[in-house]
Amino acid sequence: MQLLIDDVQLWDGTGSVAQPKMSVEVRDGRIHWVGPASQWQGSRPTIRVIDGRARTLIPGLMDCHVHYSGPGGPEWIARFTDPLPEISMRAIELAETSLRSGVTTARDVGAPHGVSIRLARAARAGEIRAPNIRAAGTWIAHRGTYVSFARLFEETSELRNAIKTEIESGADLIKVALASWNEGARPQDAPDIPFDKKLLAVAVEEAHKAGFKIACHANDPTSCRIAAHAGVDSLEHGMFLEAQDLEAMVKNKTYLVPTMSVWDAMLYYARAVDWPEIRKRRAEDLRHGSRVAVTGAIKAGVKIALGTDAGGGAARHGRIAREAELMVECGMEPHDALVAATSSAAALIGESERGTIEEGKIADLVLLDGNPLESISALRLIAAVFRDGRRVGQI
Repeated sequence: MQLLIDDVQLWDGTGSVAQPKMSVEVRDGRIHWVGPASQWQGSRPTIRVIDGRARTLIPGLMDCHVHYSGPGGPEWIARFTDPLPEISMRAIELAETSLRSGVTTARDVGAPHGVSIRLARAARAGEIRAPNIRAAGTWIAHRGTYVSFARLFEETSELRNAIKTEIESGADLIKVALASWNEGARPQDAPDIPFDKKLLAVAVEEAHKAGFKIACHANDPTSCRIAAHAGVDSLEHGMFLEAQDLEAMVKNKTYLVPTMSVWDAMLYYARAVDWPEIRKRRAEDLRHGSRVAVTGAIKAGVKIALGTDAGGGAARHGRIAREAELMVECGMEPHDALVAATSSAAALIGESERGTIEEGKIADLVLLDGNPLESISALRLIAAVFRDGRRVGQI
């Protein structure tokens, strides 16, 4: 398939400023030519031409933290225990919803029953309309903490085996979850966070030894402190990171995936569904801690990649623009929020052939009826989405 996106404003994600009156030619799923519209020398009658006037072309967006097995909403955790056929069909539908919103690559960082791995395989085979998916399999957590449908361990040997099992099952990365004890599960004299720094060091070692990246869920102060100093590849949520934690993340080259859509959606449902006061306070605490952490991360120079936690929290799928808006509200320039959703995300995920618009790279592209460099909310104005050079979504 050949197509030409003609006479468009181009933001290529490489660090260059946006350039007006550019054209991008795509052949066989890759970017064949990029340059001024006036210099294109092909034959218009033999190629599909898409009018780019008054539009902006950017690289395909990347969501580094999704859960396609869950729909989000006010009771998101309960939906992970739905019947497996329902979860599987829902994951296919929600992946397409995500794609149509401009997400051409995503990390699915936890699903029950290995659903995310099967979903990623189907996407790679072209059997479904979905982003390019890197799947973490299921969450790995200490027994007595987190959710019952995670892969649970207690001893070091169980942790190593859990990671090996995920790799053998076809996971693309490892996802561990640091969390406090569930109500009534804490043994006498046990630490607040049983998945401590020694155990996390084992997990990091085991993942990296196998050549896999490791993402770490942490959204309480103690877990954030442990994760920030452990050398994980990405710290997910990080809503209570302090200055010394951010310094450690810079030193360790650990990415922050802030998932601010979590508390943003929770605050909406707190009002709309009239949650109990304790849940409302939790949402407010998350908002405050998250804003402080992200603002501090920006100033400290922490690498940031965009992730929504759609499905894994209250946030719904297909609303990646809202996460970018929240980043800008915390002090990011629109340009930097776009980098977090494209080239920075690509570096974290390990997608060297995606994330920028350059000759030879895979043609994952988003065409917008607006300029997100002027207003990040233009990410809502989708004109077309291209994955592997094929037009897959139009809103």
